Amino acid sequence: MYCGIDVGLKKCHAAVIGDGIEFLGDYEELDLSDIKVAGIDAPLSFPERGAFRECERLLLKMGIRLFPSGAPFFQKIALRGMEIAEELRSMGIEVYEVYPYAARAILNIAPKAKKRTKEGLDEIIRDLSRFVEVESANHDEVDAIIAALTVMMFDRGEGVLLKGSDGEIVVPKGRLQLGLISFE
Repeated sequence: MYCGIDVGLKKCHAAVIGDGIEFLGDYEELDLSDIKVAGIDAPLSFPERGAFRECERLLLKMGIRLFPSGAPFFQKIALRGMEIAEELRSMGIEVYEVYPYAARAILNIAPKAKKRTKEGLDEIIRDLSRFVEVESANHDEVDAIIAALTVMMFDRGEGVLLKGSDGEIVVPKGRLQLGLISFE
């Protein structure tokens, strides 16, 4: 089973996928016993210098926009993500940082849709259903589903690890129309 976690300050959302969506809801209610790999939607390290880590600079070169992990407003999210990652690793679960918007852009899952609008969220869910059937979900749950999908693809050899000296992010393989890099 593959788990995706969308880290929030008040609540963390989780999704587990296997043959389909096995769990979708509050991370605190999740049974972790069958999880093989987890993807966390939060920075799991801080930049050595500046606002961006090397792996984030690679995403920027690909044309994928993101918030800098070194931004002060991101620190609490990053620390909570690191805490969850440590908890999962202590249970023997492989853990990776993921960025659902990057996966959406690479897999062409409504990359221009705004997930905080009803129309945008509906479009994302429609496109996401090419990979896993989604009946309904809020935008945090959609990010958790995409995080789980990303680590599932990576575990199956359909993803890449963007590495830098100060962090790494897993993204799916695919052709990105916006950027200069192709992972086929």
